[in-house]
Amino acid sequence: MTDQKHLSEHSTAVATETWLAVVRSYNQCTMTLAQRLDPLGITLLQHEILMNLLRTPGLTQQHLSERCFSAKSGVSMLVARFMKDGMIERKRAPKDHRAWNLFLTSQGLELARQAEIRQRDVVMEMARNTSEEELGMVKRLMDQSSERLKEMRERD
Repeated sequence: MTDQKHLSEHSTAVATETWLAVVRSYNQCTMTLAQRLDPLGITLLQHEILMNLLRTPGLTQQHLSERCFSAKSGVSMLVARFMKDGMIERKRAPKDHRAWNLFLTSQGLELARQAEIRQRDVVMEMARNTSEEELGMVKRLMDQSSERLKEMRERD
């Protein structure tokens, strides 16, 4: 029993230190990306909106909100601002005329490409000195953790 208790306490400590390392890395990544995006005049959430529409043109605002991990109202406000500034345009969904699909305009596409370059620089610096095998392992582990946490929420 003492060995199990010791192992459990040790495992908890290692898991906690690992979690803190992930949080520190995430925080450093977001702060660095925010700093690199500042000269473009965009926030991290605006960046997320641009990147999602760059990768998947034609998303509905609902799908965009889900992908941005942000409150629907925040995304809605930024989409409205981007539309006013000529960065995003809406088009009726071909199969459901009640829905609107969102697309980057040429001006929005240019801003998104500039932001993507800055994101790529941050990601590549973060991954420097890390092998593709190690990156793959980190991805698999984080995907597994995400899935377990999602299942935990769904059980509650």
